[in-house]
Amino acid sequence: MNYFGNTSLVISNFRINALLGVIFLLVLGIIGRLFYLQILQHDYYLQAGLRQRSVSQEILPERGRIYALASEETSDELYPLAINQVYYEVSINPSIITHQHSFISIFVDVLEMEEDYVLPKVKQDNVVYELIVKEVSQEKYEELQEHFEALRFNINKDLSEDDQKINLSQIGINFVKNVLRYYPDKEIGSHIIGFLGYSNDGHSRVGKYGLEGYWQEELAGIGGQLSGETDVAGRLLSDDNGSSVQNGDDIILTIDRNVQYTACKSLEKAVAQYDAASGSVIIMETKTGAIKAMCNYPSFDPNEYNLVESGDVYYNNNTYWSYEPGSVMKAISMAIAIDQGKVTPDTTYNDEGKIKFAGGEVIRNSDLKAHGVVDMKEILASSLNTGIIFATSDVNGKIFEDYIKKFGFGKQSGIALSQDSAGNIKSLESGSYIYKATASYGQGITVTPLQMVNSINAIANRGNLMQPYIVREIRHEDGQITSFEPTTLRKVITDSTVAQISAMMVLVVDSGHADKAGVEGYYVAGKTGTAQVANQNTGKYDADKTIHNFVGFAPHDDPKFTKITKLDYPTAAKFSADTAAPLFGEIASFLLEYYQIPPNR
Repeated sequence: MNYFGNTSLVISNFRINALLGVIFLLVLGIIGRLFYLQILQHDYYLQAGLRQRSVSQEILPERGRIYALASEETSDELYPLAINQVYYEVSINPSIITHQHSFISIFVDVLEMEEDYVLPKVKQDNVVYELIVKEVSQEKYEELQEHFEALRFNINKDLSEDDQKINLSQIGINFVKNVLRYYPDKEIGSHIIGFLGYSNDGHSRVGKYGLEGYWQEELAGIGGQLSGETDVAGRLLSDDNGSSVQNGDDIILTIDRNVQYTACKSLEKAVAQYDAASGSVIIMETKTGAIKAMCNYPSFDPNEYNLVESGDVYYNNNTYWSYEPGSVMKAISMAIAIDQGKVTPDTTYNDEGKIKFAGGEVIRNSDLKAHGVVDMKEILASSLNTGIIFATSDVNGKIFEDYIKKFGFGKQSGIALSQDSAGNIKSLESGSYIYKATASYGQGITVTPLQMVNSINAIANRGNLMQPYIVREIRHEDGQITSFEPTTLRKVITDSTVAQISAMMVLVVDSGHADKAGVEGYYVAGKTGTAQVANQNTGKYDADKTIHNFVGFAPHDDPKFTKITKLDYPTAAKFSADTAAPLFGEIASFLLEYYQIPPNR
């Protein structure tokens, strides 16, 4: 019997079965791989595919900057009031960091951090994000980047040149660039500048108040788009540039930073000294109408605008808040009477201390005294209510109203700032004799400090009312410059009237009750005003509240500046002659020296 006769057949069957087994395993492997890729890894590869596609990314423009003049003598030198400060957020991905000691050393050496602070952050497991520091300067960022680039190269030194081209995030370090709006002078001039806050929807940053708000469109610029193809990792492979970005315009102000700083600090001191609730100062260049300083106190730090107790502090009271100016208006009323030929400086009046009108109304002098026979110069110097009513009594009511409007009251100033109030002179439109009488000494009508200083500036500037302006030029990204020049709005009073009322205003300082506004060696012209404040609930004047202001110019014969100083509700002194006037004199003394104006007396 042949026991091995079918050996070949058995071997042949074994080979076939083995081959079939291998094929089966290969097919099974392919099926398993397909299951892994298509089912288990479906989401991963779907997202990868989505990432490897055309993308479009918004490019934000750089916001325009705001500058003041650094000094009077070097008007081309600028001082930054609002700039963009670049900083970086630094974070790590501890889960992929392989050189922990090196990471720690870099942070300790470059950022001068304590090792005990960094160590637990770096040594965390299963953590993909850990903030190291929120704000790092451009300089420190560049230093950090240099160190981590060296570390990345060392980690990948054995890889090919192509494989080495990985970003720093792949070794566990991340930088996020941020741009912070920064205001170097903080509280100084904050009401002029405003701040950059969040829009109503909370999704973007927009200018609020002041220049930031008024010039939002120009400062913001126009964003662009960056388009291109990305790889699976999200890296941009190519780009077609997309639409170009247009950075915001730079704004150059008429503000002199040295004058602004000095005026604001003097105001802050005066508010404390006279126990006032608040205060304001405006300094205007007489011949041009350019604003050289504009201050409010209390102020706020626009870098931390959200820390204020009340949002009311954001309002620029020099342009927004209108008030009854009191006796400073007597200079305007006297100018009207002289210009109409109703009185001269030497016209006399027998003051009995009060005037009784046909309707039964009685108006008295603020000192409640009768001064006897006085001329118009004394009426202004002693600030007699009865006397100014007499001076304007023969001026037609409609003509008086028209003059008030010509001086700039009752309408917005037109200055390029948000919150430009028109004030309220509607009582004059009624034609009532009593409203004309009270308006002549600054009660029953309201004005803004800017309107008040600009009206007196018309007297200082030979009767010419100027358009007040605070922006000198706008510098566009393409190199073009839009300049703003002085603009004369109208001639309000004659040269003869100017000469007479100016001399009378000098006497107010020289021999009147405003001597504290004077500066030794100079003729200073001005007028005080102590105004009562109407109670909003009763409609009557509050006996405990007054507003003190002083408006004037210097030197008298060729004025360089016109200025208003205003203190709200001071309690340390009763009249503006003892509060707003000395504040005026203090700042005027600085200005005359700063502008190197020689004495004129």
